[in-house]
Amino acid sequence: PLAGTIIALVVSLLAIAILSGFVTERFLGITAWRQLPLVVWVVFAIFCDSWAFVFTSAILQHGIGVSTSYKICQGAILLCLVCYVTTKILIYFFLVEKAFLIRKGTSSTTRLTSKLYVFNSFGMLSVYVVVSALNFVFRIARIEHGQCTIGMKKVAMIPLISFDLLVNIYLTLIFMIPLRSLYSYRNMQRTPITDRLRTVAMRTFVGACCTTVSSVVNLSVLMVLNGEPGWVCLMCCNIDILFSAMVIHWVTSRDHKGKAS
Repeated sequence: PLAGTIIALVVSLLAIAILSGFVTERFLGITAWRQLPLVVWVVFAIFCDSWAFVFTSAILQHGIGVSTSYKICQGAILLCLVCYVTTKILIYFFLVEKAFLIRKGTSSTTRLTSKLYVFNSFGMLSVYVVVSALNFVFRIARIEHGQCTIGMKKVAMIPLISFDLLVNIYLTLIFMIPLRSLYSYRNMQRTPITDRLRTVAMRTFVGACCTTVSSVVNLSVLMVLNGEPGWVCLMCCNIDILFSAMVIHWVTSRDHKGKAS
């Protein structure tokens, strides 16, 4: 439909403009590339991966047309899955990194010596990759009445939604523990470091909640509809990824010129 095409085009243009602004702002704000912490590189990767998905999906949707052929329709769902999954994995790793930095505080604990960090980075992430792989196997791509319909089957979506929800609840609890200690009466002494940790912990906690709600809602809609028109699926993924990128930008907006974590 014409209205849907216009809305999808506006979403794509808006997403590209906003994501380009995020990347440009961070790029211009960095003065010492060699001193960048890992979490800043992860943020860059999230923005670049999100931009690549929005840009490529815009060409596929508004240039080629997702309903042009069955192969293009298949390409649309594969593109959606690859970029969507990689972006979500990067966001998950970003939250893991933030959780480590918040819990670490001023201690000298390294990542590889932290059992919790190793478990979150390799253990949980490995399971997430396996669950995500199910969506590639049980994907939906068909041409009905000249229109491309894409999505994922329930057998793959239910484990993904469940695991995504459980992981984000788990990460939220990880943030709540240091938040509780930072705001407790036992730690009333205010210093620049504790104030900054409070801000980082609270913003990351809110960000984790927002990305969780966004992902669960988007995936649930895809599951209930059992496949939806290609342009609708791509537009929903664009909105979800843009929203997640905006949340990440807000969470890290007070980092000092890309150097702080």
